[in-house]
Amino acid sequence: MLIKTEIQLMLCKFKKILLAYSGGIDSTVLLYNLVKLREKYPILLRTIHINHNLHILSNNWSKICRLQCQKWNVLFIKKNIKITQKNNIEKYARIKRYKIFENIIKNDEILVTAHNLNDQCETFLLALKRGSGPKGLSGISKISILNNIKLFRPFLEITRNQIFKYAIEKKISWIEDPSNKDIRYDRNFLRNIILPKIINRWPFFNYSVNRSSIICQEQEKLLVDLMNPILMKLIQKNNSLFITPLYKFSTIKRNFIIRRWIEYNKYYYMPSRRMLFIIWNEIICCKNNNNPQIKIGKYIIRKYKNYLFCIKYFNNLKNILLTWDNLNVPFILPNKLGKLVTLDTNINYKDKFINIRKPNYHESVYIKFNITGKYYFNELKCKKNINDIWKNLLIPKWKREQIPLLFYNNEFIAELENNLVTKEGKISSNNKNNFFIFWEKKY
Repeated sequence: MLIKTEIQLMLCKFKKILLAYSGGIDSTVLLYNLVKLREKYPILLRTIHINHNLHILSNNWSKICRLQCQKWNVLFIKKNIKITQKNNIEKYARIKRYKIFENIIKNDEILVTAHNLNDQCETFLLALKRGSGPKGLSGISKISILNNIKLFRPFLEITRNQIFKYAIEKKISWIEDPSNKDIRYDRNFLRNIILPKIINRWPFFNYSVNRSSIICQEQEKLLVDLMNPILMKLIQKNNSLFITPLYKFSTIKRNFIIRRWIEYNKYYYMPSRRMLFIIWNEIICCKNNNNPQIKIGKYIIRKYKNYLFCIKYFNNLKNILLTWDNLNVPFILPNKLGKLVTLDTNINYKDKFINIRKPNYHESVYIKFNITGKYYFNELKCKKNINDIWKNLLIPKWKREQIPLLFYNNEFIAELENNLVTKEGKISSNNKNNFFIFWEKKY
């Protein structure tokens, strides 16, 4: 077998394996080895094939992969994705793939990929091109955890040439994707133009790069072990970062903490040194009330009081008016905020609920966001400005903009995040005229 004995034993310990199977030479040879390993050890093997729909032959390739799995008696799972972006295709494809893996993989299963030593070298050089530090230069790990998925790469110390020779020897057929020759992509440029010349002059270059990656991994792990106790004291329950102590830290220490905090918030791509400079000088050190922010991909970094927040970017819902025509049907909120459900009782319901009066027959039900004004809330004797209440509850401005507000005609009835009921929404003495609204934030 191409897989070394110690790697075989590691695979056997996992017992349940999900292979990311593209049909290319690397994953096909790995599948062949796993099938042979299954003959010796009691492992459960499945494959997941992602059709990216980027090539006219992609559907045919999916069929070939399915037939190969049937031939070797392996469970085959196929999923389709569509990539609309014209730039950074590899990046978005990877993100979508791992979202599918996260939904497919079982709790006691490990995801196995066919990354090899050449992939490691390419990844290292691409990180070097970007000017990455130890974390980026760490490259690909043999075992890692991403989005709660345990990843294992048994081919990481095997060269692409070794895989090719093995495939020829065992008469294994595979799919050749012509896009792998397109040198417009940086990785393909390295793979087809640069690295062959380097390896021709220095045959052990791949192995040297792998050793450097391992050293960087060890250094990064040491930094994390030393800094994590400090970081975890600064991260709050809502995942914000308490920034007051950062003013006393060195620039190096401060940047490391901010990077790790952004990573903690499950943002996949780390900010550049320039972005870290902007986060510190224009957001954290900002003295005015302009509420500065910086957008990184689909996330926004912004400050509220002495805390830094990393939040997903959402469309502004100000001046949005939504009609809830049928209260017996759940109301789907925009921006993936969840849904609203009405019931006559709150029994056995885990989500937050609010008890209000039912609308009269002549009253239409609306949902608004981000209003202003003074109202009578929860038996208060005088009107209170809703923004003052939110401020007292320490709710940042951007979160206020995502809180659904219930209206009957033009009357403000309730704020559904903090159970704020107005005088107009007060429950009646007749219980039959009251009901509960639940805000399901995940569905």
